[in-house]
Amino acid sequence: MSLNHLLSLVYNRLTQLLSTAPRGALSVTGILGLALLVYGYLQLRGNENQAEEQRRRRQEHAAAALPDPHPRPAAAGAAARAPAAAAAPVPSAPNAVSAASATPAGRAVAAQLTGVKRVTLSLPGVVFAESTPRELQESATSRGAPVLEVLGEMCRVSDLYLIAHVEDDVGEAVVTGSLEAAGLVGPGPGQVKPHHVLCCSTLEGKVPIVRQLEPDLHVDAHSASVDELRRFLPTLLLVREGSVAGQSYGASNVGLAPSLPAFFGL
Repeated sequence: MSLNHLLSLVYNRLTQLLSTAPRGALSVTGILGLALLVYGYLQLRGNENQAEEQRRRRQEHAAAALPDPHPRPAAAGAAARAPAAAAAPVPSAPNAVSAASATPAGRAVAAQLTGVKRVTLSLPGVVFAESTPRELQESATSRGAPVLEVLGEMCRVSDLYLIAHVEDDVGEAVVTGSLEAAGLVGPGPGQVKPHHVLCCSTLEGKVPIVRQLEPDLHVDAHSASVDELRRFLPTLLLVREGSVAGQSYGASNVGLAPSLPAFFGL
C-alpha cells in the first residue's frame, strides 16, 4: 500500500468522523485523528526502511558470493610458483668419489662402495666390542679409532643405518650415548642422521628391519642374522675375528672379514 493511498483513506475517515461528531467532541476527535495520521505515517516509513535495509543486505551478500573478476597479483604469483616447484627436478645425490674425503680411508671406502646407495650395519661386534644385549646394558666401547673413521667415511658416500639389539631403553641410551660421544651422530658430513640409529629388542626383530630398508649391503657380526638375510639381499658382510678378508661364507653374496677396516683393505 502506498503512502498516498493510506493518507487518502485516513483523511476520508477523519472527515467522516468530524462531520458526524457532536459539537463538544470536535476537539477530542481532531486530536485523535491527528494522532492516528502521525502513527500511520511513522509505521509506513519504518516498514519501508526495513524493507530497503533487507534488500541492501541481500545485494551485498550476493555480490560477495561472486568470484572476483580481477584477482590480486600476489595470488596469481603464488599459483604460478606452485606448478614450477612441482616440476622442478629432484637434485641427485653426489657420487661416492666426490663425497669421500681425501684420506686413505676415504678413498678406500669410496672405491669399495661404488654403486652402493644404502648400507645397514649391526653395531654389536662390528663397531662395539660388546656383542650381546646384556653387555650393552653396561657399556658400548668402540673397537678402535680406525673403525670409527671407516664408519664416518661410510656416512659420506652412502645412506647408512645403524642397528643395535638391546634389552631395553637403558641399553638404547648406552648405544646412542656412545655414538654421540664419538661425534658420529648429527646432520653433518661423516655423521649418521639421528633417526638412522635403530634399536630392536630381539635378535629376530633385526631381520624384518633390514629387509624393510632393502640395503645394497648389510654388515653384521651374528651369523644367524646373516643366514636369515642372505636370501633377500644382494651383498652381506659377516665380521668374524680370526677370519680372512675376502673369503666367502657359504654363499656367493656373503663375504668374510676380521674387522670393518679389513673389509676395505685398511
